[in-house]
Amino acid sequence: MKKKNFLIVLLCLVIVILGIISVLLNRQAFENTLIATGLKEATPILANADPYLEKLLHEIPVLQVMPKKKKAKRDIWKVGRGISFPNYLLRAQKHLVKNGGKILAMEELENSKGSVATMDFIAPFGDTFYVELQMADSFHNNTSRLAVAFYAEKNLAGFTTQLNHLNYPYSLLITPADLPTLSSGLKSLNSYESVIWLPMESKGYLPKSVAKSSILIHLSEKEIQNVVNDAIEKIPNAIGVATRFSDRAVELSTLLKAVFLPLKAQNLWFMDLTANRYSKTQEVCEEISLNCRIESPFNPARMTHEIYTENVLRLARRSGKAILILPLSNATFKAIENLEADALAQGTEFVSLSNIFQKE
Repeated sequence: MKKKNFLIVLLCLVIVILGIISVLLNRQAFENTLIATGLKEATPILANADPYLEKLLHEIPVLQVMPKKKKAKRDIWKVGRGISFPNYLLRAQKHLVKNGGKILAMEELENSKGSVATMDFIAPFGDTFYVELQMADSFHNNTSRLAVAFYAEKNLAGFTTQLNHLNYPYSLLITPADLPTLSSGLKSLNSYESVIWLPMESKGYLPKSVAKSSILIHLSEKEIQNVVNDAIEKIPNAIGVATRFSDRAVELSTLLKAVFLPLKAQNLWFMDLTANRYSKTQEVCEEISLNCRIESPFNPARMTHEIYTENVLRLARRSGKAILILPLSNATFKAIENLEADALAQGTEFVSLSNIFQKE
């Protein structure tokens, strides 16, 4: 009997010893459990606690680190309005992973204070932090960017005054074949960026005025490149190329590659405005390393000028940058008469189209 009791005691001691060893070997995980359950306070975040934290706070960026309240489970970081919580979280995740840290969990949620985001992470130096992101009352400078572009069609005479009165940069999408009717109006403008508005094969009707200078599917690679190079020569100051019509052309990888090679040689970017879900633009751009974007211009069949403008402003606030692309018309200038004030109110900065295409 005594021998049996001795074995039981010995077994219990072995279990206790193994348990202590396990806790010591997994001390970080054990401490994380205590913090998550509220039995232990998380390590307070100080602005100068570690050089890495200063870099992380700057990268996100955080406007203010709030003093931690007693027994609070999370540190409060105040971030500027104008960028969405998912955008802030992705910035933090990218920086942490790049520097050897690790995200444990992150989530956007609603509570009594409104929308907030939570982020649990292990810093590169090993400490675990539990953070709540809250929106500050102020906007962070340059938190989001907006570029404005207009289709230049027919005669510009009726709109040169409105364009010259804009207090922000803008771009004009110009088709080389339309230059004869646009030239006098273009000379009256103070400043703008030129974008080649390149007509290509469409599933619909191609106007006769541009059909002869369009890129069609039956053309050879050399003929396609001749059309592109001719367009570049006619608009030598162009910063890039955007599609006009083209909803059929963008489905053909071979045709796109023939178009893109001269653009890459001239360091021009490409913007697909077709809204074609079968477009091969992104695929071919990645293949030849060309700077490209898929954008959604105004479509009168889907929404009004005002609703489109509101949607693009919202996109800029949530994603950090957006492009507003509208036709030159009286309805357009009526829709954007308060654009400058609306952008300023949400902390969005006006930039050129070339700025949007800069690689970050």
